Amino acid sequence: MRRSITATCSKHLHNPSEALRCLSQVLRPGSKITVVEGDHGSCYWHPETAASVRAWRCLINVQADTGANALIGRELFGLLTQTGYANVEVSPRMIYCDQNDPALKEGFVRNTIIPMVEGVKEPAIAGGMIDETTWNRGIADLHHVADADDGTSCYTFFKAVGELR
Repeated sequence: MRRSITATCSKHLHNPSEALRCLSQVLRPGSKITVVEGDHGSCYWHPETAASVRAWRCLINVQADTGANALIGRELFGLLTQTGYANVEVSPRMIYCDQNDPALKEGFVRNTIIPMVEGVKEPAIAGGMIDETTWNRGIADLHHVADADDGTSCYTFFKAVGELR
């Protein structure tokens, strides 16, 4: 049996509570679990446009339509306590990007955030969440955030640590 484990509860799991219960089966009482997850509702950027916000909301909505939870980061405390973990502590871990660290801005905004959004184009348009013109404008506006000297972005991950009772 393991004494500790690190997991991603994941917005892609349809039943994260069950996954946490399964993980508790391989831990001894007193063992710790660490779960790190993002929360798409925590993302904001500058310059923000109506089209970029609509494209971002499509990411959240498409994931919800598939039974996933893009807002799971804020729920980690409850998920761990309700599935038998004690002494749960959650700490936010923000990633803030601006021109002071161009590599971080490039890596996180252009190579992480934008591709996540682009990945839901087809179901978002097919599902009537957004029209293609607004979608294209929103993606262009997100690229502008990555390109602009005054472009900034902020996203929060949540780290939760709990102890198996």
